Amino acid sequence: MTGTNIATLFQRFDSLNVGVIGDFALDLYFKLRTSTGECSLETGLDVFWGSQARASLGAAGNVVQNLRALGVTNSWVIGCVGDDLFGREMQHLLRVQGVQIPYLQTVTEQWDTCVYTKPSQDRQEANRIDFGTANALPDALFDGLLTGLEQLLADLDVLIINQQFANPLLTQKRVAVLNQLMARFPKVRFVADMRDVGMSIRGATLKVNTAELAKFLNIDPPADPDLAWCTEQGTAFRKQTGGPLLITRGHSGILYLDDAETQLIDGLPLRGELDTVGAGDTVVATWAACIGAGATPKQALAIANLAAAVTVQKLEQTGTASLPEILHLHDKYTSHDYR
Repeated sequence: MTGTNIATLFQRFDSLNVGVIGDFALDLYFKLRTSTGECSLETGLDVFWGSQARASLGAAGNVVQNLRALGVTNSWVIGCVGDDLFGREMQHLLRVQGVQIPYLQTVTEQWDTCVYTKPSQDRQEANRIDFGTANALPDALFDGLLTGLEQLLADLDVLIINQQFANPLLTQKRVAVLNQLMARFPKVRFVADMRDVGMSIRGATLKVNTAELAKFLNIDPPADPDLAWCTEQGTAFRKQTGGPLLITRGHSGILYLDDAETQLIDGLPLRGELDTVGAGDTVVATWAACIGAGATPKQALAIANLAAAVTVQKLEQTGTASLPEILHLHDKYTSHDYR
């Protein structure tokens, strides 16, 4: 693909209708200083100082903000937040980006908004304190989410399914119910990223990294999973699930497998310090937007690879990729075959 071809494809993103269902979270970044010389008068314990706090959308929320950065203006979220300060901040961030939130439920009892706190000490991430990982959504509330999703699917081009946490939303039993709903909308393109229940999804392109692939197959991953290993294990995985598979391979690129074809794109030779947090979300969002806009798997793979290369160069943030940034990398690496 030329830069003009990519730009033309991106023009179609503005007319796409994309939904995202799953585990929405906040990423809370702040600077941490532990050697302050201050001691609490009440407890006698050392007092730590925090500064420069900032929140951004994480987990399924990061998929949404990647869609927005790509130029997808019509997006809906289906999920839950708590009745707390983090939930209110998440809703604020979604509204600021123009995301539709009528299907985002506020759970008032026994639900903490999912949060990854990410303190930075001397430019290194310190111990996280996570919220919401022990949430358990009652079946009645999940049924309400599915009712909203069913109404929405009639107007969607693409649905992205995100399962980040083991408990909150998408259990194996609930994925089976979701599969039945998805089967009733064959015109919708489904893309999934699921850490624990990926083997249960049907009718969707599933994105996995090599560690997740090994986990799903209950095998030990090699120290350096090469293309032969990824192809062999990806084929074994697909024999059990039947659906298309997108395997992210870090600096080695991305592999795509379905019934009709196998496509591979090599990673770009990036230099300098890299931050891979959120790169998988970028791949999912970019792949989904491209496929929804009519790109071939080979074209979608190449653009998703470029987008991920943009985000991994953004340090201490769950980065996104825009069309100008993608085109800049495309022009820089024109020796690669993206046709």
